[in-house]
Amino acid sequence: MGMEQDIVNDVVREYRELLDKGDLPAALPLIRQAAHWGDVSSQILAAKLYTETVPDPAEALEYTRLAALNGDSESMLGLGLLLRGRREFDKAFYFVRKAAQAGCTKACEPLASMYMMGQGTPKDLEQAKYWNLQGLEADLENAGLQRQHRVLEKAGC
Repeated sequence: MGMEQDIVNDVVREYRELLDKGDLPAALPLIRQAAHWGDVSSQILAAKLYTETVPDPAEALEYTRLAALNGDSESMLGLGLLLRGRREFDKAFYFVRKAAQAGCTKACEPLASMYMMGQGTPKDLEQAKYWNLQGLEADLENAGLQRQHRVLEKAGC
């Protein structure tokens, strides 16, 4: 392990101790620092904090983007959904598809939906059906995927 990674690990250890003591205000700058140094778990934590605990949509988007660009498939999905909500469909489609391709089964339903509606991609019911079935294979009890499947069947897919 290199010296840089040792420093990141020290920062992570320090902010975790602060979090254990309930001192989020002191921990947050350290979480941000580790995130900017490329620690994916810190990027994910920062995104979660800025989404749920200290709501700041711009910061949530930034840290979700960092984690997504560093290969975290859940963050790819999260970023895609944030962008979709902002109606940035081309970017949203890119990240939702990347998440699904990386094995994030929760991305299958929104990806199929984007194919069905032509959001960020040409409308393609065959691709919608493919991703819907991938999602159902992973989670047969998912009510959203079941509804989507019925809609696709009515459309002749």
